[in-house]
Amino acid sequence: MAADANPTPQEQLDAALLGFESALPQVSSEAELYELQVRFLGKNGAVTKLRSLMGKVPPAQRKELGQAFNRVKQAIDDGLAGRKLALAEAARERNLSRHVDLTFVPDPPRPGTLHPITQTRRELEHVFRRLGFDVVDGPHVEAELYSFDKLNIQPDHPARDMQDTFFIARPEHDPREGAPSLVLRPHTSPVQARTMLRHGAPIRIIAPGTTFRRDDDPTHSPMFHQIEGLYVDRNVTMADLKATLYRFVGAFFGEGLAVRFRPSYFPFVEPGAEFDMQCAFCFDGQLSHGCGLCKQSGWIELGGSGMVHPAVLEQCGIDPSVYTGWAFGFGIDRMAMLRHGISHLRHNFEGDLRVLEQFTSP
Repeated sequence: MAADANPTPQEQLDAALLGFESALPQVSSEAELYELQVRFLGKNGAVTKLRSLMGKVPPAQRKELGQAFNRVKQAIDDGLAGRKLALAEAARERNLSRHVDLTFVPDPPRPGTLHPITQTRRELEHVFRRLGFDVVDGPHVEAELYSFDKLNIQPDHPARDMQDTFFIARPEHDPREGAPSLVLRPHTSPVQARTMLRHGAPIRIIAPGTTFRRDDDPTHSPMFHQIEGLYVDRNVTMADLKATLYRFVGAFFGEGLAVRFRPSYFPFVEPGAEFDMQCAFCFDGQLSHGCGLCKQSGWIELGGSGMVHPAVLEQCGIDPSVYTGWAFGFGIDRMAMLRHGISHLRHNFEGDLRVLEQFTSP
């Protein structure tokens, strides 16, 4: 008669152990060792599956098969532990035998640099500090009270529409009755209002910071950076304003550049004016002859300015019969573009290293 071709449970256990012992020397990392453990002792491992044979043998043979199963499992556990120690020892030997050249001088790490907007803001702050101004900041999320009401911007003014302003929606069941409506500040003027209310006159500050408006086109961004100046004291005039702007332009762009005013309307100043400077990029020491940057006019528009409206002083607790003041504001992003020759507003915000790596911190 032919011999039975089906291996006995004992033979299957011996075969599994033999397969483990032949695979163990090939393991060269703890990850491979773990894979080998799962292969034989995992939930679906080769040895684990053989436990199911226990119920298929006669009761008299189960004890012997159980003992055989435990011997095989113990042998595999011992093999795994021994191989783990051997791998750790080999790693230790490699670490002790490695050669480190302590005389080698590595390449220095590449130094970082400030973003051109940050560079420009710090340069502006430095110029105005030298002119005697304090630098003041305020919150990005502001109350309409400080963003509009205290600045003589009436409720029907277009700037308060959704087209220009980001309004902050309050929860439907806000427990704070009568809480003021909030906006992302559309200018840094709330810093001026807060400062006047808190400190009174005299005041000489600049307020640089991030501002937000619902503008998004090739020449505007919904987030931009602005700097505003405020000077309130006795007998302050437009002459003081022009002298300050002249000093600023000379310190920031170069000496000898003229400054001019053009009448304009702003609700928080009276009279109001746009202020321009002679184009520094086609200036020959006396005249600006016109270039592509100034559109052949010889002048570059910088921002708005004027004498602080008496209604604003009154709203902020300052007596307009005793004190006068002026204010100005312009975009830091535009200053950075002029200073560094940045061709497009979006380059300031896209984070493209090919653009930013061209600028080094002063």
